[in-house]
Amino acid sequence: MRILTLIVILVSSFAANTQVRLSLEDCIGLALKNNLTVQRAYLNAELAEQDFIGAKGQHLPSINLFLNSDLNFGRTIDPFTNTFATDEVRSDAYGIQGRWDVFTGASRYNRYKQANMNVLASRYDSDKARNDVSLSVTSSYLQILFNEELLRVAEQQVRLSQGQVNRSKKFVEAGRTAEGDLLDLVAQMAREELNVVNASNSLDISKLRLLLLMRADSIDEFSVTRPSQDVSLLKGNEATSSFIYYKALESLPEIKSAEIKYEASSSGLNAERGRISPTISLRGSLGSGYSGKNLDLVTRNTKDFGTQVKDNFNQSIGVSLTMPILNSLSTHTAVSRAKVTREIRELELQQAKNQVNETIKQAYFDANASKKKYDANVKAVDATKESFKYATKRYEVGNINGIEYNQSKTNLARAEADLVRAKYDYLFKFKILEFYQGKPLSLN
Repeated sequence: MRILTLIVILVSSFAANTQVRLSLEDCIGLALKNNLTVQRAYLNAELAEQDFIGAKGQHLPSINLFLNSDLNFGRTIDPFTNTFATDEVRSDAYGIQGRWDVFTGASRYNRYKQANMNVLASRYDSDKARNDVSLSVTSSYLQILFNEELLRVAEQQVRLSQGQVNRSKKFVEAGRTAEGDLLDLVAQMAREELNVVNASNSLDISKLRLLLLMRADSIDEFSVTRPSQDVSLLKGNEATSSFIYYKALESLPEIKSAEIKYEASSSGLNAERGRISPTISLRGSLGSGYSGKNLDLVTRNTKDFGTQVKDNFNQSIGVSLTMPILNSLSTHTAVSRAKVTREIRELELQQAKNQVNETIKQAYFDANASKKKYDANVKAVDATKESFKYATKRYEVGNINGIEYNQSKTNLARAEADLVRAKYDYLFKFKILEFYQGKPLSLN
């Protein structure tokens, strides 16, 4: 329902040629709807479900209708009169026959279990694809917010420079400041205007990357919703990396998929071992037929079709036991391959757990480091702002020249840019840790 509402909004905005405003949830929803990897994962899950239906159908009997019509020439035995014929004979056979494998050494049942587990694993693989896309969208979304703030900082620096240039022109006209200081300020403002252009280009590129992730070709102009969550109010990592790891084992679909695939491989091994056991089958049939040589003993004419079908009606029922003795080592080879497959699935499960453990430990370290970096940058910006205020006052009374003033201004711009970078770096890594604890991706 949310996706449908979003599509209506996008179509309406596009028709009105207005800018679309998207939240993180909107962007993730569009990407999940349009992403080809996610769509392919859904199709793989659908294939697994069809395989499961096929495995379930193996428990049912096989029933078939048959119709045979033969035209024999030369000496032959009529199948219904059981007499020799030397001329042309037409014979038909009709009926229904069935077969049901009552016992297959649990091979069929284990195939059913394996197919059922493969369905569950494919669904978890779909969830894994969704998570990967959601994380990529979140990263691109935060990159847009980061570039927007960098653009804001760059534009603010240009406004400050413009004010100083205007003020310096008055000082030059009054003879209070050398013209060289004015030229330094003009050159500094030109460099800052270039920074605005670069920041604007970076913002456009980050928006383009998000559009490509969403595959939203109908959107030309859009903006993103700024998070209502204040980064400074985010609590530190109260949970340990070990706690987060065990929470991740309970929720991450890649772990669930690897566990189920290992269990499915065990069922596959049992299914191959079941081929060594005998197979017991029931079979039965109902049938009748027609023969051109089936003559009436009195009239010596061919009996009519209805009479022959009634006279030739037959039924049969039987049971068969098949015991495998030597089948070119195919069963032995299949069992050996199933054992190797199970070992591979066990290694893949352990590898998945190790990968998650390493990723969480790295993310935990990165989150703590980015929090410290963010706190340090907050202090640096506060101190640099005070230093810049003092430098501005000194420049206005002529105690420092334009070069020293520009240096102080550049230091403030660099400190603010570093704070923006640290802010969104910490926000993203904090959200990553929340994600590994099973919490949905959200900036609110």
